[in-house]
Amino acid sequence: MKKTILFIGLNFIFLSAFGQIADSVLLGPSYANQSFYNFNTGEVANVDNNNWDIAFATGGMGSSIRINGQAGTMLYVYPNGDTTDWTSLDTTGMSSSWTALNNSDKSWSLGAFDQNADPNNSFDLGWGTYSMITHHITGDSLHVIKLSDGSYRKLQMIKLASGTYNFKYANIDGSNETVASVAKSSFTDKNFGYYSIQTGTEIDREPLSQDWSIVFTKYVTEIMPGMTYGVTGVLSNNGYSVAKASGVDLANVDHNAFTFETDINTIGYNWKSFNMASFSYDLQDSLCYFVKNDANGEIWKIYFTAFQGSSTGKIVFNKELIGGASIFENPQSSLTVYPNPSADKRVSVLYEVKNNAVASIFDMNGNMVHSFELNQNGFSKMDLDLSHLNSGAYFISFQDGNRSVREKLILQ
Repeated sequence: MKKTILFIGLNFIFLSAFGQIADSVLLGPSYANQSFYNFNTGEVANVDNNNWDIAFATGGMGSSIRINGQAGTMLYVYPNGDTTDWTSLDTTGMSSSWTALNNSDKSWSLGAFDQNADPNNSFDLGWGTYSMITHHITGDSLHVIKLSDGSYRKLQMIKLASGTYNFKYANIDGSNETVASVAKSSFTDKNFGYYSIQTGTEIDREPLSQDWSIVFTKYVTEIMPGMTYGVTGVLSNNGYSVAKASGVDLANVDHNAFTFETDINTIGYNWKSFNMASFSYDLQDSLCYFVKNDANGEIWKIYFTAFQGSSTGKIVFNKELIGGASIFENPQSSLTVYPNPSADKRVSVLYEVKNNAVASIFDMNGNMVHSFELNQNGFSKMDLDLSHLNSGAYFISFQDGNRSVREKLILQ
């Protein structure tokens, strides 16, 4: 009983000290980048969102294949034949009668290549058919893909077997045929592996799935029936659910009054609108979102305070840990840092370790730039003056027995 009360008290201290945190991400001009974000540690990765064409699901049973629609990539199923018509495929009638396929913005597991599945055949996965005997998915369709540079390729997904996607593509006339593969094992513990048809290369661009909660990104959505458009907003990771609270008092809103949804676009893009009079963006008043980590019950509140548009791609928001599990409810070792980011390079470290340990601060090149001791005396707080370090991103890490703990730190 005493331990439970202690953790509740510590959680209260932590929330009081941490409170609301203002943060921002920068997607760059024309929203060229994606920002993968963790509510506990901040931005995990900020990566080019225009250097890939197709993405392959890497989970054990995953077979989804997505396209880079936000960059202008478009996908069509060849309607006049199957894989036996590879050499005779042509694009006659494509502009007038072929239907473009788009990624779902409600689920990561439904990409553009998956949209042509027969709903009455559970073994039809859109681009291929699953075999109960071999456990392979064999491609049964031909596709035409329009790349972001405006060029076209014909493309065939040959097979997904033993964790490897095999496929081929060529110019429409059959020239420059390329046979390629992407192995799930090359992207272990990530949602997708990426490939650029334009450069003929695999691209490892996504952080570990366990490391991020939401992604700030440009993506394609249906803005009205039959009309799709590129928008900029927020999509949630697998394993997270989101509740939307509109028309509320942001300071006192209770997340228990709202329903959590698993659609990845529950936050989406329409928390803002373009004002033609001021030629700037207006943000919805009295609107926030609650994001829940379904694995541990941790819940964060987020609401947006500024959006600078395509000139910078800057999105400003407030976040607050408001309920569910906290780092202090975990009986194992833990560490958190606040304020993070730190404007004056002075931070407080809250930690609990089972064994005495030495924590080290590393820069993004892996160089250790500072270290300090963590003593085994229960929950502890330590103040650090890091003014001798340059502004930028760092990692604080330590080893407690066989468990490694790491926290991202931003010094401004």
